[in-house]
Amino acid sequence: MIAELKGVGKDYRTGDQTIVALQPTNLILNEGELLLIIGPSGSGKTTLLSLLGCVIYPSYGDLWVDGQHVNKLSEKALARLRLNTIGFVFQNFNLLAPLTAEDNVMMPLQLQGIRTAEARDRTEQALKTVGMTDRRRNLPKQLSGGSNNELPLPAPLLQNPN
Repeated sequence: MIAELKGVGKDYRTGDQTIVALQPTNLILNEGELLLIIGPSGSGKTTLLSLLGCVIYPSYGDLWVDGQHVNKLSEKALARLRLNTIGFVFQNFNLLAPLTAEDNVMMPLQLQGIRTAEARDRTEQALKTVGMTDRRRNLPKQLSGGSNNELPLPAPLLQNPN
């Protein structure tokens, strides 16, 4: 099991008003499963992902991620869990502007304490996998995010499996 929510919900208080961002939710995520989270605006999709990503604590209920009871983790332990266990893929790049593409890829490896030589090798392989070795020295503003100037996909991703 990757994560489990038991009656997990999230409320925000503003003055004397309470906003329910996520109704009590029960969910088990198992390794190898595909989960689609769909719903109308305001239904709690982002809140659920923020809880599963250990970005926020639940207001009530119990949340486990990677066998750890998130409700009881300190901020430092929560940050360590995010660093070593959780990965995010954002709609926008969310890269650090002053760093190159290569440095942005390598930073989480360095934060994990991986030796520089190994971090460089893994970064090079990751950039090669997505066909960006020629763009490794580019700053985020020099990388395309739009459909008019898309980055090339590596050949295996372009091939039709049929």
